[in-house]
Amino acid sequence: MFLPLKLASKYIFSKKNKTFINFLSIFSIASLSIGTAAMVIILSVFNGLEESLKSIYRDFDPDIKIIGKEKTFIKNNVQDELLSNKNVEVVTPFIETKSLLQNNGKEVVSIIKGVDKTFPNQGRVINNLTEGKFVVYDNEINNVVIGRGIKYSLGINTNSNFESITAFVLSDSIRITPQMLNANLYQKNKLNVVGVFAIENNFDNDYVFTSLNTAQKILKKDMMISGYEIKVKNINNLNSTKEEIKNLLGEDYKVMSFAEIRGGLYKILETEKLVVYAIFSMVLILSSLNIFFLLIMMSVEKTRDISILYSIGVKRNTVKNTFILQGVLIGMSGVLIGLFFGIMISFLQQETGFVKINLPNSIINAYPVKIEAYDVFLITIIVLIISSIASIFPSIITSSTKNFENTSNNLS
Repeated sequence: MFLPLKLASKYIFSKKNKTFINFLSIFSIASLSIGTAAMVIILSVFNGLEESLKSIYRDFDPDIKIIGKEKTFIKNNVQDELLSNKNVEVVTPFIETKSLLQNNGKEVVSIIKGVDKTFPNQGRVINNLTEGKFVVYDNEINNVVIGRGIKYSLGINTNSNFESITAFVLSDSIRITPQMLNANLYQKNKLNVVGVFAIENNFDNDYVFTSLNTAQKILKKDMMISGYEIKVKNINNLNSTKEEIKNLLGEDYKVMSFAEIRGGLYKILETEKLVVYAIFSMVLILSSLNIFFLLIMMSVEKTRDISILYSIGVKRNTVKNTFILQGVLIGMSGVLIGLFFGIMISFLQQETGFVKINLPNSIINAYPVKIEAYDVFLITIIVLIISSIASIFPSIITSSTKNFENTSNNLS
């Protein structure tokens, strides 16, 4: 094994002859280095964006969400049963409905979500307030906290005192017909803005939080709720807790974890990462063609050397392994250089954020980066496998029986 390795390193890194083969060796290493570095950087940015996106949604979505088969149902003793679970920390009943908000001639469609006094203990939304306070408890009737997007859409001035807005809500019990379109179908409610939150545009443009009593009053659905939101004590036991709750409640309720609430999003993120791997693997395969042509040319140039090796009793497998190891050494050199620059650039972006996003109203100033050890390991394996495969065919040609006979004749 030492002889093939010694010969392989000699053929690649020899400084005696500055030929086209030397140039092709350097070019092969450089192309693999660039591909590897690009793959590390792109995947690190992707991981950072994925983590940031999940973190944003986790600031809004509960650990576990429970809804009934019906759109709303009567609040019962389920809350006490849920709290009996050892991993359940907070249980918050909620009710939500669509509404039309109006202020100074401006209108926007939103979702009004009523929550009770346990909601702040969930640690969501309340930590993302940019103005005012989250004062929507049961005794604070008609107070609302709105998203930043709704604030801008309605032109609400919060520099001095918060303004009041008007909410129009259509009762679920009303069935609209063409003859009723001009009728006064909406219930008009005056709401006092007491705070503004900012998480992400999908939430900031749509959601308004108020007390459970206020939302029930607006909908004329006393004691009715849309479901429960749960915060767990140990997120590592989330799935087992979800299954325990499903068994407790039976088939009358739908129980979802935060990943299932945004199931489509998480599936898209996983698919996109696989696509990134596939695209860059194709780039690396194209780069490895340089190794293939390099070894073909080298087998022609080193014909006399191969003849001498055969004449002194070197086995064909040794010659074959020599050429395979040349490809592996080129791949190893390329991947090490690529990993060094890829990780270094990713680390600098992570620490300094020198590449900015520059998007209006963005809550992220620079591209987030997260270097995953798993990705680094997988990239290394992919490059080495591709390099080895690109080396196999030239090594077989070089060590074939026909070539062996030709080299023996050349020596004689």
